[in-house]
Amino acid sequence: MTNIISTLERLVNQGDASLSVEQRINHWLKNAKRILTLVNANPAIAASTLHIDNSLPSETQQLLHLALFGKLCRLNDHYLQHLLASLLATFWLAESDAPRDNTVNVIRFLRKHNLSIWIDTIKLQKALRSEKKANYIADIRLSLAQRLCLFSSIFATNVKKENYGPLFSQIVCRLPAHHRHYFSPLTTLFERPLPGAKVYANGVPGALVDIQQNHGFVFMLSDEDDDGKWVSVSSISFPSSLTLSFDHYIALYTDTATARINRGGTPFLPFTFAIQHPPKALLTIIDELQKRDVDISELCDKIELVPTFNHFLLHTASQDNRLQLPVKSIKQAVLTYGIERVGDMLVQFALLERLTQNQFPLMAMCKQITLLACSFASHFAQIVESKFTPQSAALTMTFVCSPLFTLPGLKISQTLPVDHAKIVSINSAFKVKSDTPWLAIATELAGSWHQSSTWRAAIHQCGKPSSEVPNSLRKEQTILVLSFALAKMCLFNRDMFSALQSIDIKSMLNILKIRHDDVLDALDTNTVLLFCPLAL
Repeated sequence: MTNIISTLERLVNQGDASLSVEQRINHWLKNAKRILTLVNANPAIAASTLHIDNSLPSETQQLLHLALFGKLCRLNDHYLQHLLASLLATFWLAESDAPRDNTVNVIRFLRKHNLSIWIDTIKLQKALRSEKKANYIADIRLSLAQRLCLFSSIFATNVKKENYGPLFSQIVCRLPAHHRHYFSPLTTLFERPLPGAKVYANGVPGALVDIQQNHGFVFMLSDEDDDGKWVSVSSISFPSSLTLSFDHYIALYTDTATARINRGGTPFLPFTFAIQHPPKALLTIIDELQKRDVDISELCDKIELVPTFNHFLLHTASQDNRLQLPVKSIKQAVLTYGIERVGDMLVQFALLERLTQNQFPLMAMCKQITLLACSFASHFAQIVESKFTPQSAALTMTFVCSPLFTLPGLKISQTLPVDHAKIVSINSAFKVKSDTPWLAIATELAGSWHQSSTWRAAIHQCGKPSSEVPNSLRKEQTILVLSFALAKMCLFNRDMFSALQSIDIKSMLNILKIRHDDVLDALDTNTVLLFCPLAL
């Protein structure tokens, strides 16, 4: 217990006064990483501070709440780490005895390194010190990150901890409509008892120690020689707002560490799936598709075992048939597309789900570029004689666009650093620092997702001019580069039609033997995707 309490008390450590600005920024990032690691491993401790009176500094509580709220709202870990670090910076700059030069030097460093999300948090100094923070949280000008910082501050400074539920309801009512859906995952915190609460489990009094999505670990009297057990949330009642003392709760949490180990159940925080590896269920489907004699019935049975795949194929097949008749069976959907195309569709669906599973400021924009580029690639694959099917072209393009979702520099940027000078270059399309070239990242990911050597080679060749690519892959490479360039031009170039007259674009059109009017048809077909989504 002493170790946990002392760790919590040391979370807000601003470091030595002699640190340079760069050293201080790195110090805050390291502290933020510690906080995020602690909340990832022990979300129950962070949740308990919402309703149990404790002696922790309000800054510590605010950081714990922000990490917890951010994880529940599915913010990307790298982005959330910077958000926590920016809050630490705000605390340091708000100290009454801090020299004014501190703010100037820190802001200058942040602007130089394109860390505008830090500056947005620092701007909240006045609001964070106010006794009426709820008045600020309704401001339409706030970003999601700023709103979460204020949200966590309100609960950290809440004097009447037992009223955390009504307080949540009051705040949510003040949120602008465009941000309310981001806060819906937080309702799980406020609609049921939190760790440290005195509860009844199946009618037996006890104390709630830990939580999962559907179960809670309750320490209670029992005839069996155990320290408590996991029970369903539906069997836990909370008739009155009574809690353990914070020290007592931490002691109980420590003592039951072994008993709480449970291989079953769903963790309380959203689970993040590894992008570098496809889902196991998808691998079994891919293995089935690679057989010489594919058993359609067995393939359909494996697809039906995955509800998301099942729903996706039925919905897509219903939209794609000419009469738009509802497709009610997976077998019918498989026969609609054919075995090879179904495999490409499922891989692309699973890949996009994993790439977009966590939020960051440019998520909507990155997704928009990817969807538009994939749609262009699919369109050209239909009208050009090549090895690509529309589905395989869209899938390969998804891998080409994947660094948009994986490069750390893009996770903390609020504007996409587009390089307008290089129209058809993929490796240099965006001004972002990376030790590994863009296409190398895409090729490696394609290999990890068991893509054929042909498609991996096509991605690798995208770094060359189309005229230098071997004839066996020239058309496929040209479709990828042209589609990526068109998506970038449509969303970011002010004079797209002048860009279409460039020698590079005309050369690619000649290779594919398509006319300028075919490009205009592709633009008309994808008008629904020709818009730029706003940042969070």
